[in-house]
Amino acid sequence: MTLLLLAMPVIAVIDVPLRSGAQAAPQPQIGEEKRPSVQDVPSAVMKKSRRLFLRDCAPCHGKNGDGNSPVRRTLHPTPLDLTGFDLMDSFILHVLHEGVPGSDMPAWHSSPEDDLRAVSAYTVRLGRPDELADDERYAPSGALQEAGRRIYTAHCARCHGNSGNGDGKDATRYPPIPPSFRGMRPSYAMARRVIESGVPGTAMPSWPLLTPQEIQAVTYYIRSLYAGASGATGATRGTVR
Repeated sequence: MTLLLLAMPVIAVIDVPLRSGAQAAPQPQIGEEKRPSVQDVPSAVMKKSRRLFLRDCAPCHGKNGDGNSPVRRTLHPTPLDLTGFDLMDSFILHVLHEGVPGSDMPAWHSSPEDDLRAVSAYTVRLGRPDELADDERYAPSGALQEAGRRIYTAHCARCHGNSGNGDGKDATRYPPIPPSFRGMRPSYAMARRVIESGVPGTAMPSWPLLTPQEIQAVTYYIRSLYAGASGATGATRGTVR
């Protein structure tokens, strides 16, 4: 019932048509940690990074980083699809150093720090970003942001925290704890998939009562919490081969 009651004011906020030729406000971003393009990294370093990823990460996350590996269904939860997120280098390194308690993602204490940094440098480039075209938006940016904030506060903050740090009051009830949206930014496609289907093996449920408009709005807001590269599309990204 809470969700249904919330939907009325939320839809009122986002049901604002874009005027022809109107310019949408830029999506807010926090922080300035920018990822270098592949061209900024010596090819020898990238070759080493790819070799380490294929050796240490691909058995679970798949050779393309999309979580599609032969053992994925035996792991709890299934490995993260790394292609569906923008990931900060510091976020990846934290996971490599600490693991993800409550999941099958271990800490890599036995790996040299240089190797971990090389793996992080490769992983950070696996994401396949998407952006909302003007004709795909259900409302202008300001309305999406406000509607998304309302939905997030009502349904997400109790686990993910008010600022998206994964430190909400219910965050530790069912490990693994929620990830920090300040270190990872989902693509619109990935967010829709997670919201509609949940994440089996975690406390993240599906939200079948959220409308497409509400899913877009809350995704827009969640993406604004990311503390990585500035600009709506993030830093320059090259193709990893």
